[in-house]
Amino acid sequence: MLRALILLLTFLTISTAYNVPLTRSTFLKRAAGVATVVIGTPSWSFAEEGELAGVYSDPNHPKGYREITTTTSTLKISGSDTSKTSPTWELTGALGDGNNIIIDFSPKNGPKNLPGKFVGDGIIFPDGNKWPKLS
Repeated sequence: MLRALILLLTFLTISTAYNVPLTRSTFLKRAAGVATVVIGTPSWSFAEEGELAGVYSDPNHPKGYREITTTTSTLKISGSDTSKTSPTWELTGALGDGNNIIIDFSPKNGPKNLPGKFVGDGIIFPDGNKWPKLS
């Protein structure tokens, strides 16, 4: 909301400084443009800035690991439940709003759309399990 007000005030200032007539029609067109910019601007999160990528452990599988790589909207998890070095499965997922993620665990006979939340030092799941980030 604050961004919208700043952009609108900037527009009004520029219109006045350059003697551009500010008619009702011009104002409404510019206000719609400001709304588009503000609404279309993504909210950045740890996950989107690449901080989600890394190696994680899982307390439910202490002999294994999870390695996450990300793009701007997706994630890939490769790992193992029994080895610290050799991946035996691969999962995919999506980055959600804020620090939320959705992981498809169906390749491991789990839920297709399990939500998780990146909290800076790990990922927390609805059942209370937390994957601590190792690196």
